[in-house]
Amino acid sequence: EHVLGREPLVDPPGEERIPLRGLRRRIAEHMRHSLDTAAHFTFVAECDMTAIAEHRARLRPRAEAMGVKLTYLAYVLKALPESLARFPLLNASLDDARGEIVVKHAIHIGVATDTKDGLTVPVVRDPARLPLLGLAREIARLADAARAKTIALDELKDATFTVSSTGARGGVLATPIVHHPQVAILGLHEIKQKPAVVGGQVVARDLGNLSLSLDHRVVDGAVGADFLY
Repeated sequence: EHVLGREPLVDPPGEERIPLRGLRRRIAEHMRHSLDTAAHFTFVAECDMTAIAEHRARLRPRAEAMGVKLTYLAYVLKALPESLARFPLLNASLDDARGEIVVKHAIHIGVATDTKDGLTVPVVRDPARLPLLGLAREIARLADAARAKTIALDELKDATFTVSSTGARGGVLATPIVHHPQVAILGLHEIKQKPAVVGGQVVARDLGNLSLSLDHRVVDGAVGADFLY
């Protein structure tokens, strides 16, 4: 470089450079491919979760006695099979090479899980077969295995729909990136008591937002809205 009349490249002080490799690189490549391929849009709905919050409060002592952490995420996974059966285009993938929408008959839910190495998506297979507390236990088992790097490869494959929960960290909403070639991902956000108008009166209700990101090439906005409501 001196021969060419240029000074050698030197990192400026106060910076650290971290190689983009391993899981972090795979996440980056997959997210970039999804954004470059799918026609993303996000529909957000505020949901009244008061009845679920009350049910969770009643069931929590039993769950704790069984060593199970009962989260709102378990309730979402319990509800999804019926909703996806009613709106099968959301439980699909898009085969870009063949120009075909592939509607999946099985329902397997990927659960986006934060690990120290980056995002991992374990798969809860056929959630309809499990009772609520069984779902809560399975979600926790898969998350623990992902963080401990002991998860089996088969437990990371074949998801037909994905859920991402940020509720524990708060936040109002997000625009999740579709896990291509899937066509839909649901974001679950913080649920807390807020004032709401019910029967003409302002009362405290447990409210939270759901963010549904879709591939507009397959799913139209009206279908996404109907799915959430």
